[in-house]
Amino acid sequence: MSAKNPIVWIVILAIVAVGALIAINWISSRPAKPPAQETTTVPAPPTQQEQPQQPSEPAPSPPEQPTKGVADAPVTIAEFAEFYCPYCARHLWQTFPKIDEEYIRPGLVKYVFHNLVVHGAVAQLAAQAGECAHAQGHFWEYHDRLFYVIFEEGRGQLDAEALKTLAQEFGLNVETFASCLDSEWAKAEIEKDRKILNDLLAQVPEAEKPRSIGTPLFFINGRPLVGAWPYEKFKAMIDAELAKREK
Repeated sequence: MSAKNPIVWIVILAIVAVGALIAINWISSRPAKPPAQETTTVPAPPTQQEQPQQPSEPAPSPPEQPTKGVADAPVTIAEFAEFYCPYCARHLWQTFPKIDEEYIRPGLVKYVFHNLVVHGAVAQLAAQAGECAHAQGHFWEYHDRLFYVIFEEGRGQLDAEALKTLAQEFGLNVETFASCLDSEWAKAEIEKDRKILNDLLAQVPEAEKPRSIGTPLFFINGRPLVGAWPYEKFKAMIDAELAKREK
């Protein structure tokens, strides 16, 4: 057979073309490379709000306690905590998110924060800073950031200047915050929380009174719970209170 024969060349080109088509189809039909596995990291709290709040003076009369949840929730959890309490930080990061998801957001629990200072002057100043942030409507952001800075960033004891810098991160009016920080109003708010604690303890039956008072301390519809317990303990107590309402 002569290679000069045009029919031979036509046959050869046809075979090459068919082979190319088969190769292209095989390549295009191969599955795509699977994506890399997603990993998550815990982000640092935001350092600045998009829309800073307008300057405001601390209210002459104490504002409502920092609260999450609906006002008429069937269960109220009162937390007494301190910013230098490592067990309070553990509760915030490990247990509170589950309570928030399962009970606060669905409207079953109202969660109220109170100060209970046990670590002296540095904790007292941090508590007053929280109240001053609350006076400008930014308590929970400041609360979360304080715990993060103290325990995750390890910045130790924060002085007044450091507390003012944190306030600035959230767009608070720093002059107002500074004048509030060591004010009699802020100190009175801490004492108000102590009075609320004493009133709650006075209502607890003698057999149920805690043997010691420390942080964190919780009252679930008035029932005391001392310490950073796992979520399951809170769930059992909350569900028991909800069951009472269903009877």
